[in-house]
Amino acid sequence: MKNTDFYNLFELVPQPMWIFDIETSYFLDVNLAAVENYGYSKLEFLKMTIFAISPKKDEKLVVRQVKESQKTGVFFKHAFKHLRKNGEEIFVEIQSSKIKYKNTDAKLVLAIDITEKLQAEQALLMSEQRFKALVQDGSDMITIIDQNFNYTYVSPASLRVFGAKPEFFIGENAFQYIHRDDLPKINEQVKQIWKKRQIQLSPYRYRYMNGDWLWIETKVTNLLNDPAVKGIVCTSKNITERIVNEKNIQDNIERFNMVSKATSDIIWDCSFIDNTIVWNKAIDGILKYEGVQQTTITWWKDHIHVEDRDRVVKGLEKHLLNRIEKWKDEYRFLCGDGSYKYIFDRGFVILDNEGKPTRMIGAMQDITKRKEEEQWSKLLESVVINTLDGVLITNVAPSPGPYIIYANDAMLQMSGYSRKELIGKPVVFLYGQYSEQEGLKELNKAVTNQTDCTVELSSYTKSRLSYDVSITICPVLDSQGKLTSWISIQRDITDKKKYVEEIEHQNRRLKDIRWLQSHGVRAPLARIMSLVDLLETKNVEAERLELMKYLRISANELDEIVTLIANQTPTEFSLNRS
Repeated sequence: MKNTDFYNLFELVPQPMWIFDIETSYFLDVNLAAVENYGYSKLEFLKMTIFAISPKKDEKLVVRQVKESQKTGVFFKHAFKHLRKNGEEIFVEIQSSKIKYKNTDAKLVLAIDITEKLQAEQALLMSEQRFKALVQDGSDMITIIDQNFNYTYVSPASLRVFGAKPEFFIGENAFQYIHRDDLPKINEQVKQIWKKRQIQLSPYRYRYMNGDWLWIETKVTNLLNDPAVKGIVCTSKNITERIVNEKNIQDNIERFNMVSKATSDIIWDCSFIDNTIVWNKAIDGILKYEGVQQTTITWWKDHIHVEDRDRVVKGLEKHLLNRIEKWKDEYRFLCGDGSYKYIFDRGFVILDNEGKPTRMIGAMQDITKRKEEEQWSKLLESVVINTLDGVLITNVAPSPGPYIIYANDAMLQMSGYSRKELIGKPVVFLYGQYSEQEGLKELNKAVTNQTDCTVELSSYTKSRLSYDVSITICPVLDSQGKLTSWISIQRDITDKKKYVEEIEHQNRRLKDIRWLQSHGVRAPLARIMSLVDLLETKNVEAERLELMKYLRISANELDEIVTLIANQTPTEFSLNRS
């Protein structure tokens, strides 16, 4: 071949070609394809060595290959990584042979770009690896069935999913392992595979090798016309745990609904993830929020009474921080009608796998009535404790009961007994020698009839000092009307009786005075009045003097009577007069 023919062939070859000096490694010539593929002009190539188009890290490898081919002089073929002018890396397959070029020992090189080929091979390798990862080692079971639904391929996951090796299923019909109650539904859905390329079957039960039933979810793809598959590909997933969880959730929802209907409490479900609280219908009946089913946690906090809010919120935050499962508190809550109710609130905290609180379920109980009763009880207790009257509470034991179960301080002071000495004693022991009093009979009658009663009795202290008391007893009944205890209010009326006796004494004295007025005083007074009348009619001096004498005598008598009344008791006077 002539040199001109060789050069034309060299220049027009569609693959990059170049000639380089074996001694200096400089390019001696490059063809048009090399210029186009690498981006350098021919002039730029001729100023470069062959190492300029190789990565720096491959330079030693290139030097070694050049020297080896120089020694042998045989045809050389090897794959290298090259760099284009723009820095892009390409993979090339180098074929070279030794030639003489203008009397210089040189190498003729043909560079075939194999980048796309290597990428395709790498993609195929990756695809195979993915297939192995997804099908061979994946958690889902991949199967291929023919048009009659017989297994032609089963992935190794069958051992893990169904407890049987792949070869166990080959040739078997897929439907024979489906629960008979699910077969009609699956048969109907599978018919769609002839109309659609891909369908999703509803969950169904599939028999495990030990006889148990697993819940399976399957995606079916019709690839019968694909020459690489020629079958129907089924991707099956074991969803037994999910179905069981869903059933448990549904059961919990049903139980929640039943509890919500059966209880008067406000049932709530709080999510710390989305900051919401779901309420049952009792929020309308008890808290008066009509139509409210869901609120934010902030809404709940804002409706706590301002005096309770800080304590309750901080207490709950501390509770959640310490990851304690059970929580409870009491506080006042603002109702829809503007009133406040006392609430007893308790909840159960649900933690995630990391122990972080995610949810809380609980119930609110309206304890307003109980709180009011407690406050009223405290008020009554304060009255009982601080009253000046003695208070006894007894049980309903039969004779010789009732027995004392409570005595206030005033009763202790009145009786002289200690509380320990009174508790457990029958109440009649306080009356001792006075046990035959009429008032006790009235009390016993009231106890028998379970009615109120007020009587006056004589009692005595621990030191045997007598005192008088006014006693009022009242029966205490429970919600069923059953007698549970007696309350006795005892007032010391000793001073009152002395006062009454003094009043009676004064009344008797007044009666004596009235007698004296009507008998002792009226006689001399009447004579005086008669003498005065006579004096007015007499003109003779002697007669007038005689009348004046009798008038003085009657006046002196009246004076004696008045003086006697002033100095003596009416009774004494009455006795003297009699």
